[in-house]
Amino acid sequence: MPTRVLAVDCGATSVRVCSVDLDSRREPEVLHRWPHAPVQLADGSPRWDWPGLLAAVEHGLALGLAAGPVASIGVDTWGVDYGLLDDTGALLSWPHCYRSERTSGWRSVVDRIGAEHLYRTTGIQLQPFNTLFQLAAHDRSELQRASRLLMLPELIAHHLTGAVTGEVTSAGTTGLVDIADGTWSAELLDAIDVDSTLLPPIEAPGRQLGQWHGIPVTLVGGHDTASAVAAVPVRPGDGTAYVATGSWFLVGVLSAQPVLSTAAAEANFTNEPAVGGPVVSGGVRLLKNVTGLHLLERLRSEWGDPPLDRLLADAAASSGDVPLVDPDDQLFASPGLDATLRDITRLGSAASRGLIVRCVLASLAAATARVLDEVADVTGVRPRRLVALGGGVRNQLLLDLLEAHCRIPVVRGPAEATALGNALVQGIGIGHFADLAEAHDQLIFAPATSFRPDAP
Repeated sequence: MPTRVLAVDCGATSVRVCSVDLDSRREPEVLHRWPHAPVQLADGSPRWDWPGLLAAVEHGLALGLAAGPVASIGVDTWGVDYGLLDDTGALLSWPHCYRSERTSGWRSVVDRIGAEHLYRTTGIQLQPFNTLFQLAAHDRSELQRASRLLMLPELIAHHLTGAVTGEVTSAGTTGLVDIADGTWSAELLDAIDVDSTLLPPIEAPGRQLGQWHGIPVTLVGGHDTASAVAAVPVRPGDGTAYVATGSWFLVGVLSAQPVLSTAAAEANFTNEPAVGGPVVSGGVRLLKNVTGLHLLERLRSEWGDPPLDRLLADAAASSGDVPLVDPDDQLFASPGLDATLRDITRLGSAASRGLIVRCVLASLAAATARVLDEVADVTGVRPRRLVALGGGVRNQLLLDLLEAHCRIPVVRGPAEATALGNALVQGIGIGHFADLAEAHDQLIFAPATSFRPDAP
């Protein structure tokens, strides 16, 4: 039986299809990468180019099949966004982008339900793009025509296989799951006037959903951050924190139980299911979202897309302290990020681009450190090390700044951590590994070989 699997990893800025050999210690091989962004429809709404995204997925999978035998396919994407199917299984309209302004009235929903009650029910941080608020703002006539709602990972799997299902980690991003039992909250769905029959049953990853071109499609940790964390042997209570470095920084720890205290709510922590089963048995990823490398991506766009390596080299050469900003400052939501940064930091027009980049990266590191301080406050345990995952691990300056600001050792994890975690769960689904512990023992990739949960 082949031991090579294909991991479809869709982020909010690119689609990647990776090949992973479960009997090899090589990192995932990116077979196809397609950059994408929301498109504006005639009604003014930002939507995901769903036909383009599906075409990119299928092209990458075809490349994977052409390269040799494949044992399984798995799909993960970003969280919170969804698609609506009619009673024939057809998509009613392209999925909305979570950056849409249609949720501008989200606070009224919170006020109606009650912020404390909402947090204790779901454990999910309050963000205007939560699926709860998106559905509250969704066009009622389209909702009435819908037969099923699928989160994006399962929507892609539906396209490949026809299967209709929900998965615990992608459902866990919605703000609609009762954290006590891991099921959809009938109370919250009723509060936003959404028929509970729209939502499919929630199941743990590992099951084979069907086939695409004769290859089994395995349900994996659909939320990309959940798959990324599954790639490394982090354990609840082992003193390890993680930061998934992408357009967003997801900073947190694994916790055996949800943390629903007033302090956690006030700090706006989220309790999202970890790969391994429902919240009640699989533990949670206690984390916060911080605006991440999206800021650097925007700067590069404003500057005409200069080579990233050159910008990072210039930033590294700009030694010394730089002013720090809050990456989540609403001032940065408007166009003209370069001018805004130069203004509020008082660096002025004479500052080099390298200095501006260093300011951004140092600010991301400082924001990560603040979250780790808050982790210590709400859990009573201060992390002793930080494992960095995702594309940012290729950026040595970022890793150095993280270590300087967080004041704990930083371990470089896999760059393609999400695809790797996706693949490991496929390995469990096809019987190649008994569980994640066995997968980690057999398949720890350089440069993460020094990372062990019992390391000092």
